[in-house]
Amino acid sequence: MITNSTAGSRFRTAFAGEFEDPGLLYQTLLDQTVAALDLIEELEKVVGRDGLTVSGSRGQSIVNPAIPELRQQRAALAKLLGSMDLDDSGQSAGTALANVRWRKSR
Repeated sequence: MITNSTAGSRFRTAFAGEFEDPGLLYQTLLDQTVAALDLIEELEKVVGRDGLTVSGSRGQSIVNPAIPELRQQRAALAKLLGSMDLDDSGQSAGTALANVRWRKSR
């Protein structure tokens, strides 16, 4: 079966599998994280298609403009994920008690 899932939609699905009703703050962070993941995925496709360098306005070889944007988006993603205060187990020790209210029961 072929799916058209994106990096962002896969992250949202995984997040929803771990948490319920994240509240407005986390929902906003989640939306921005999903958007960043999707943009990163698209930028990676552009670099894969066009290469690391492209022709500039005078025909000279220049760094593909997608490369610095990709770097910026990755930095933004890291900051967003840090703001969510999550680790591999789905939560940080510092927010475990606060997150209990919306962690799905297993």
